[in-house]
Amino acid sequence: MKRSSITVLIVLLVCDVALGFYRGWFSLSSHGSDTGSNQVNVNLTVDGGKMREDAETVKNKAKELAGGAAEGANELGDRAADNK
Repeated sequence: MKRSSITVLIVLLVCDVALGFYRGWFSLSSHGSDTGSNQVNVNLTVDGGKMREDAETVKNKAKELAGGAAEGANELGDRAADNK
């Protein structure tokens, strides 16, 4: 049981990282190596503003969808009450 739980968590983490790169939340960049050394600088940039913006968009869309579902449920409830 523990092994499958850990596997699921790892898969979810990989999916989150992949989504983050796709949506532009994370980016990698590197500078060319110095001529005298074999060192390469790699930078990870996290765009917190983009994350918040996307989270707000998802939140608004969820409210919109939930409101539409509630209205539909109310209409069905009214129809059921009228048919009695």
